[in-house]
Amino acid sequence: MNHFTGDHPYVVCEVKHLDQHAAATKVETKPVTEGDTLNPFWGETLHLGPWHEGEPLEFTVYDKGLIGAKTEGKVLLTPDLFYPNGFGGMVSISGLPQAQLHVIIRPLGPMLVDNETVNETAAV
Repeated sequence: MNHFTGDHPYVVCEVKHLDQHAAATKVETKPVTEGDTLNPFWGETLHLGPWHEGEPLEFTVYDKGLIGAKTEGKVLLTPDLFYPNGFGGMVSISGLPQAQLHVIIRPLGPMLVDNETVNETAAV
């Protein structure tokens, strides 16, 4: 991410379920507290599931402070960008002019959750 203004940035990736009654599905990076926090690098592989075909992924960039976390910006990736072949590249972050987030998404295939077959995704 370029031109970030935070001190301890982290990212939450969430499945935006089509069924609004579905339980939240999200993962979060560790906050960057050392090195270049203006251009943070997470380098983490996070497994996200369940995910159903047709559901977008939302990446939210936060700045962790002493009391709480401030939302810095968001990216919404529609499923046609990452399913079925995956996605890798830079995406612009709304709310952070000139900032970009590099993500790699790999659909991993079906998994069984509560006797229902759903998909799992890895976001890097």
